Amino acid sequence: MSIIRYTDPDKATPEDLQRLKAYEMNASRSYFALADCNNFFVSCERMFRPDLRDRPVIVLSNNDGCVISRSNEAKKLGIPMGIPLFKIRDLVHRYNIAVFSSNFSLYLDMSNRVYTMLSGFAPEVERYSIDEAFLNLTGYSRTYNNFDYCLEIRHRVTHDIGIPVCVGGASTKTLAKIANHCAKKGILPGGVMTIDTDDERIFALKNTPLDDIWGIGRALNERFGREYGIRNAYELSLLNPAEIKKKFNITTANIITELNGISCIPMDSQPQPRKQIMWSRTFGHHITELTELSQIVADFIVKAAEKLREDRQYAGIISIYIQTNLASARDRHYSRQAYARLNIRTCDTTELLSAGLRVLNGIFAPGYLYYKAGVILEELSASRESQMDLFDAEPESEELREKRAKLQMAVDRLNARKQNTVFLAAQGMYARSGISRQERKSPAYTTSWKDVPKVK
Repeated sequence: MSIIRYTDPDKATPEDLQRLKAYEMNASRSYFALADCNNFFVSCERMFRPDLRDRPVIVLSNNDGCVISRSNEAKKLGIPMGIPLFKIRDLVHRYNIAVFSSNFSLYLDMSNRVYTMLSGFAPEVERYSIDEAFLNLTGYSRTYNNFDYCLEIRHRVTHDIGIPVCVGGASTKTLAKIANHCAKKGILPGGVMTIDTDDERIFALKNTPLDDIWGIGRALNERFGREYGIRNAYELSLLNPAEIKKKFNITTANIITELNGISCIPMDSQPQPRKQIMWSRTFGHHITELTELSQIVADFIVKAAEKLREDRQYAGIISIYIQTNLASARDRHYSRQAYARLNIRTCDTTELLSAGLRVLNGIFAPGYLYYKAGVILEELSASRESQMDLFDAEPESEELREKRAKLQMAVDRLNARKQNTVFLAAQGMYARSGISRQERKSPAYTTSWKDVPKVK
């Protein structure tokens, strides 16, 4: 059923009819749906707190710094994304806003539940982010009505899991993203929109600002506005992709092609190997001593190494960076980063610790109030082989490496069963206490037996 009719069949020109027929033909060749969880972090917090249903809720970043998720009630109060908590304390007290520290173990577990359910609706599902997934529904229109099927997806996820979602469907991933945007912004009620005719496509594009198009960032938005006077997705779709490819790049040209209903961005259902692993945090208090900073960085290296083994990859470079609060007008500023190249790619925690702490010792400068540190593992590969230098020390025996690998696998299994069970001495007290300030963290409802809600 068409949402709005731009083309009157009685007055349609041959060109209009050709355009309408072309879109319907493209829609029969490919069809995608995008399921996007609404205010995901807030929705996860509300799952086990029914008393928060109509109350404004916000979730904060690490160290309870800035707002990273808002309920619709909080949005109506004018609370912007990314604002520091201290700037809205009056609003929090005045409107009784519920404030939560980020609880990523809960959010990831709920994300996995949503993804598992979505996987039952399509043979190919691409996990785009923690709260979004594309479904390949090509060919389903022969058996199901597209809108009804997307409505069923929304109902099942919202009802069975408890996380509200909006669903958009169309012949391309870019149009599915736009349909989802229209559903989420309430341009159409019900939380679902499908673009099944060319009239619906034009309606959706005219209601989508340029900066809300998937892949159009601030720089492109300004450039299109300045050079072409474009304000929305429909005006962008009228440009010639071949010309845009020459003037911009093939990615931007593909966006225009997709806006016209022709699919050229394929599904990516197989997650690509990471190119790097990064673990960084801001501190709940300033760090001045090397011993204390070493324990924190060691804890980061241990966690990054666990991720490396989880991905079954090996790292060739480890980088360490430290910095003071560069936004502070009172503190002296200092920021340094350095790296060490490993003789043989490794996922061994002890080897990474040895190299990483050596790098830290080289960049640490006394007399500064350190505010943030990070570890980056680079040159990742599924193979451990590396080009060695003629003067490198004799490498360890394969037997010793295998023994250490088995030990670390056992430690990883223990820590996976119960978080933070086994520690290395280099991590010190920070492995248990942590360095982040999270005064409002909710219980681990789904990943800890002691936090499972009890019905009395």
